[in-house]
Amino acid sequence: MKERTIDIVFAVLSAAFGIFLIFFGLHEAGIDTDVSMDENVIDNMMFTVPGIILLADSAVYVFRKRLFRTDKGFLLGNLAIVILVGFIAECVYFQFIHYGISRPQLMMMVPAILITLVFALFVLIVDGMYICVRKAAGLGK
Repeated sequence: MKERTIDIVFAVLSAAFGIFLIFFGLHEAGIDTDVSMDENVIDNMMFTVPGIILLADSAVYVFRKRLFRTDKGFLLGNLAIVILVGFIAECVYFQFIHYGISRPQLMMMVPAILITLVFALFVLIVDGMYICVRKAAGLGK
């Protein structure tokens, strides 16, 4: 029962922060600058896309027992999932949704990589706290 409660609490916290990032990103996208269209894509890449990924990543906490056997496997597996899915989602957003196929933006891959790595570091810290809470409750392997 303790294990399921910890999983659900972290999943809810992850989903709540993801929803907050989505709404913050949609509300604040490009409104504070003179070049709002240029800033709009970066704001959405920094807030909205990671919020969607964090919302989807909340399922990893709920299904942790089925997906990963060890804590090390969970840390590395979830980090790999977040980096891979994050980079693909960032590229899909700026290339297919914002600019379109007719205007390729290859240099936008640099901010996509940087944003994904910073976001992955945040997820790694949260996953570390999750494992610490599990170990404190006597559930770590």
